[in-house]
Amino acid sequence: MVSKELHFTKAAEKLRISQPTLSHQIKMFEQEIGYPLLNRIGKKIELTKVGEIVQHEALNIQNSLQSISSQIKAVKKVEIGELKIAVLPGEITDLVSTLCIKFNQLYPNINVFIQSTDQVEKAILENQADFGIGFEFNRYNMLHMTKLYDEEFYLISNQSNGEQKVSCSAALDSSLILFPNMHQCRKMLDKMSIEVGRQLEPIVETSSIESILKLVRNGVGSSVVSRTLYEFFDTEDLFFQRIEKPFLTRAVYLGMKKNSFINYPARKFIKLLVDEIERLGFDTEKDAIASLQSSIL
Repeated sequence: MVSKELHFTKAAEKLRISQPTLSHQIKMFEQEIGYPLLNRIGKKIELTKVGEIVQHEALNIQNSLQSISSQIKAVKKVEIGELKIAVLPGEITDLVSTLCIKFNQLYPNINVFIQSTDQVEKAILENQADFGIGFEFNRYNMLHMTKLYDEEFYLISNQSNGEQKVSCSAALDSSLILFPNMHQCRKMLDKMSIEVGRQLEPIVETSSIESILKLVRNGVGSSVVSRTLYEFFDTEDLFFQRIEKPFLTRAVYLGMKKNSFINYPARKFIKLLVDEIERLGFDTEKDAIASLQSSIL
């Protein structure tokens, strides 16, 4: 706590002990280690190099203790506890949130916390999430990645022109109703519009998929949506055209911290997720999915 707060009084308050008691414990710890853990410059505190090593190892010990507890619960198959999932804002959040309905029916005593964040990777590495789902991860050496499926994108409208496909340029030239530019789907469309030399100017922007579908139904314009979205919403009355030249796709990954234990709630949710992906017939990598399934049994 001292290494987190870098302030003895604040750390003592968080620990609910007196400041002199905390200072004495740190001093005793330094004597046992044989090196100073903190540099005290007036009221300012900073970790020494030895202090940084101790802090790192202490966090490892804390994670190990949490892992022991999780493994014991998994062995006993105790269907209680909590599950923390980090997902990118947008379609993936909708997918995970929808699956929570079935998960809650199966495991009503497990609390699920969905963190919608642009920093999925950070949430996993800092143990804020049991696993995360996103499109791009950088620190592969610290994460175990599984490609879940390739996401396809479609132009949707309330009338059919008889064509099952549409070029990317033609799709972007349509009167479009889109998510705001903070949305992952929109970011991809903005990038694609630059690559094909088009200026993307939607006639309506909204963060609500329900509003987008309602506007399309009423003929206000067309929209570009992922297969994930139209699979999980009532879209049978709308017409879809797959976007090509180039094909508009992206890979969806599941990420977990390497060498970390997969707790019971996470195992059950991942199995539910994989079953749903396969049921919907998404374009998956069979070997990757099989490896993931074997690791969570």
